[in-house]
Amino acid sequence: MDELGFNKIFGAILATALGYMLLKEASHMVIHTEMPKTPSYALEIPEVGGAKEEEKPLPFPQATWVSAMDADRGARVFRKCVSCHNAENGGNNGTGPNLWNVVGANAGEHAGFAYSNTMTSSGVVWDYASLDGFLERPNRYMSGTNMNFIGLKKPEDRAAVIEYLRQAADAPIPQPEVAMVEVTVPAEEIVVEADPSQDAPAPEAVEQ
Repeated sequence: MDELGFNKIFGAILATALGYMLLKEASHMVIHTEMPKTPSYALEIPEVGGAKEEEKPLPFPQATWVSAMDADRGARVFRKCVSCHNAENGGNNGTGPNLWNVVGANAGEHAGFAYSNTMTSSGVVWDYASLDGFLERPNRYMSGTNMNFIGLKKPEDRAAVIEYLRQAADAPIPQPEVAMVEVTVPAEEIVVEADPSQDAPAPEAVEQ
């Protein structure tokens, strides 16, 4: 094949390719559509496993708190408090009141100490839960109290101090019992097993 024939074949192929490209672009221009900014409908995709239930705080006190009631440790932690308080029988009031017999007592009633109005009108009874909350952060538990102690962050420290104070009494009240956690079982998950003796068929009569 001479050079002229080869050029004709190549030109035909090139023209065909260009024609295909022009035809494709022309079809796009004729039937071109734009995507809407807002879909006309939305698919709702369900969450797998459903929404998580909000965890409820465990009732007070739990076993770890009760097991941390150590009077010896409490005496050591109480050293942070001795600049204002003492827990001696008949001890004098200081910057803070004497704490003998404080566990189980009404707040703001120790004789001879000038409490804040917030404390005397609080109506709080110093049970284990209220003492734990107060010792964690006094100003947060009872806003307006004169006690400016930063608090005891560790629950085991609070439990130990409260046990030390519990024993600093004429007649110490009993230690608290561990609070039980109530568990609710959905009705559909309850399986009742039948009593075999109730469902057993009567024996068939045997001809004699």
